[in-house]
Amino acid sequence: MKEERVRLGLKQASAAELCGVSREIWGRYERGAAVPGGEVLFSFAQAGADIQFVLTGHRSSQQSNGEPEQIDVRRLERITEMLESAARLAGKRWPATKLAAVAAEVYNVLGGDRTLDEPQVERVLKLVVNR
Repeated sequence: MKEERVRLGLKQASAAELCGVSREIWGRYERGAAVPGGEVLFSFAQAGADIQFVLTGHRSSQQSNGEPEQIDVRRLERITEMLESAARLAGKRWPATKLAAVAAEVYNVLGGDRTLDEPQVERVLKLVVNR
């Protein structure tokens, strides 16, 4: 998280405020003494952080011209199915627009990793569903 915070030009206090936590808690995240939840990761992504990098250590891929790659429809469908299942298990039911938006966020977080590592996706989905 520190590397992404620094890349974004943020101080710990600013990053913490953007994500709705104290500076002390943020410091614990950066030291590995605490693990951020879905809401914190979502807020950090909204601030421009590459959450795929935060979670996996691998940057989100972009084409050489800097444009995002085209959407892999089958992959997005699978993520949506997994998200629906995770939400159902958590006793949640989302309207179609919310489901589509959350599925797109998860797709973006997973970035250019073309393989769908289902255990990794399930961990991300649990964070998202429980936020």
